[in-house]
Amino acid sequence: MPLTLSRRLVLAGACVLAASPAFAGEKKEEKKKEGDGQALDPTIKLQAITIPIIVNGRIVNYVFVSMTLKLTSGTDIAMFEGKEPALRDAIIRAAYKTPFVRPDTWKEVDGPKLTRFVLAQANLLTGKGKFASVEITKQIPRQQLMPPKPGGATPASNPDLDP
Repeated sequence: MPLTLSRRLVLAGACVLAASPAFAGEKKEEKKKEGDGQALDPTIKLQAITIPIIVNGRIVNYVFVSMTLKLTSGTDIAMFEGKEPALRDAIIRAAYKTPFVRPDTWKEVDGPKLTRFVLAQANLLTGKGKFASVEITKQIPRQQLMPPKPGGATPASNPDLDP
């Protein structure tokens, strides 16, 4: 008889353990429902965009850049829905016309120039004043290259995109 009692105890314990994740999931859902009234963080995170580093008309490297677009207060994130592909396309087109190249390295983009362009382009797509700022969160170069020689290579420029 003690052998049967042990089996029942083990089975009961297994049932309790198996049911625990289900109860835990319900509690998480309840917490989410309670938190629905809270304001969401007004940011849009763009996944990595491949920016070419072009020097003297040749691609010397690619940098994968992730950015966060910060909305102005009171702006609904839904207004940007469906516009991300157009923004990404504009960034890549501009990167080939006027490379966002720093003169001292081929492993990073020219951050201020890129963020100004992205902010202007995002406001153009959605209406002026919807975005407060653009922040580059990550830059990963495809290749680890030596820095350019001083005065040796110059990035191309397009006066239409320069501020």
